[in-house]
Amino acid sequence: MCECDRAGDETNGLTRRRFVQFSGLAGVGAIAGAGIFAGAEHASAAPPPHPKGPDPKQCGSTALSSDSLWRRSQTCHANNSCLQNDTDYVVMGGNNNKSGYVNFILVPTVRISGIECPWICGGSAPNYWSAADYYAGKAPTVVPNPVGLGINSKAARHFNQLHIHMARARPESMSDLAAHEATAARTVANWADSRVSVRGYSENLGIVPHTYRVLVWPGFAHDNLFAMLRTMLVHALGHGATTAKAQERMVLQTLIVIPRKAGGYYVVNGEGDLRDPNNPQLTGSATCDPLLLMHP
Repeated sequence: MCECDRAGDETNGLTRRRFVQFSGLAGVGAIAGAGIFAGAEHASAAPPPHPKGPDPKQCGSTALSSDSLWRRSQTCHANNSCLQNDTDYVVMGGNNNKSGYVNFILVPTVRISGIECPWICGGSAPNYWSAADYYAGKAPTVVPNPVGLGINSKAARHFNQLHIHMARARPESMSDLAAHEATAARTVANWADSRVSVRGYSENLGIVPHTYRVLVWPGFAHDNLFAMLRTMLVHALGHGATTAKAQERMVLQTLIVIPRKAGGYYVVNGEGDLRDPNNPQLTGSATCDPLLLMHP
C-alpha cells in the first residue's frame, strides 16, 4: 500500500459554490424527489476557500511536523509547482505502480493529520471530496472513468497528512457493488447495518472479497461525507452512543466513493474489525486501496 511517490493553477475564473455541511436531514434518512440519481458527473467547480483552520492539538502541528507529504505539498503549493494549486488544496502525483495506473492525490494546504481530525466534519472545512472529483476531470490530473475516490485509516496510510486518492474504480468492485446494491443502505442511519461483499485487490492474495458498509447516495457536492460517516458510526455504536465516541472510531475508518451506473454514488465504508453475521468468513478492510486501480 505504498502511496504518493511524486508530487496548473485552476482557481482563476472558476465559479465558486459554497460547501453546505451535511445536515440532520440525511441523518434521519430523507432523500427527496424522484430522479435524484440523475447521474454521477464530475463537480462543475471547485468549492470555495474557508478561513478557519483545524486545531493543531487535534489535527497535527505545523511547527512539529516532519511528515514528508506535508512538507512536499507545502513546498509545491508555495512555488506553484503542484499539478493543481488551489487556496485550500493541491493535487499531486499518486502511487507509482508497475501497471501504469493513472492516479493522483488531493492534499489540503492546512495541517490535517488524517481522517481522525474532527475539524473535517465541521462546516468550516472545505469539501475535499467534491474538489477531488472536480480535479479528476481537469487536465493535467484527469483520471479515467469511472473515477473512484478514497481515504485510508490511520493504520493503513503511510503519511500523516490527509490525502484523498483519485483513481479509476476497480471493475470487480464496481460489478459487486451493482450486483449487491439491494443490500446497500439508502439512509445514513441504515448505513450502519448494511453489509456488502466487494472484491478488491490484495498485494498478497490477489483479487479477494471484503465486507463493507455501503450507502447509495445521490451526490456529495453539498454534503460533508466525513460528517455523514461520523453520524453513521453513532448509529453503529448503538444505544447511548455519542458523537464523541463516534469520533474516537474515525481513526479506524476507510471511506471510498464510487460512481453508480444508474446515477448517484456508492459511499463505501470499511474498518478492519467489521464483520457480516451472515458471511462470517469475510473480514473488513481499513484501506481504500483494494477498490481502486493503484496496484500492482
